[in-house]
Amino acid sequence: MNRIEAKNTGRAGAANFGDLLSRWRKKRRFSQLSFGLFAEVSPRHISFLETGRARPSRQMVLKLADCLEMPKAEVNRALLAAGYSPAYQQRPENDADLAPLNQAIESLLANQMPYGGIVLDRDWNITRANASAARLLAEAGFGAHGNLLEALAEQSPEASSIVNWDETVGLALARVRTEIASGLASAELGELEQKLAAHFQRYGSGFEVDRAQAVIPTKFLIGGQTISVFSTIASFGSVQDLALADLKAELMFPLDEVSENYFRRIQE
Repeated sequence: MNRIEAKNTGRAGAANFGDLLSRWRKKRRFSQLSFGLFAEVSPRHISFLETGRARPSRQMVLKLADCLEMPKAEVNRALLAAGYSPAYQQRPENDADLAPLNQAIESLLANQMPYGGIVLDRDWNITRANASAARLLAEAGFGAHGNLLEALAEQSPEASSIVNWDETVGLALARVRTEIASGLASAELGELEQKLAAHFQRYGSGFEVDRAQAVIPTKFLIGGQTISVFSTIASFGSVQDLALADLKAELMFPLDEVSENYFRRIQE
């Protein structure tokens, strides 16, 4: 039996399915009419689901969740709220099923050498880093921090090794807000956004992105030299496990010869 009683799920404060559906529909900027057309479900039925006058089947919950691009954790919440068992699991880190994924992540970071590479979870906690990234973060004064946003929020421009502090922190803040708006964020990330926003308001002088630039690097002052790096972000979109689904690999690259030589020296 897939259907379960919500009171027996062990999940306190399970949301009402209709409320969840309504919130995510509005987050994605659908009217009931437009969402019904998009999901190929009558707008009348969408209305009945949101008001509780109709109960969805398990397949209907999954279909609507997919149409709304709900994160996997939210899909589980929607299923529980509708009285069904969760679809996605969170396996232990040493689970055999995760071994190929963990190997792929390690290979990605190793192949990125001599340049830096880190893996962030959805709250911007640094879960893994290759040797170059660990060295760069340590020399930049971030070595004691496990969370990248907390590291940025605890350094004033004067104390930071980041030369273009306003630009870097401002862009990080914009990126976090985009993630929150997309619905992929947790309550913890919301708190970190507020902390960084308050810090930026206190110390930042404001910034405008120079849109004529080909790339906007982060510039670190290390050992009397300016090390300029830019990043590309890789996500693991096909992963179904909750523990790894939201991980992002941030791969760093040098912008100039000085920065290239810095990373080369790390590997020697």
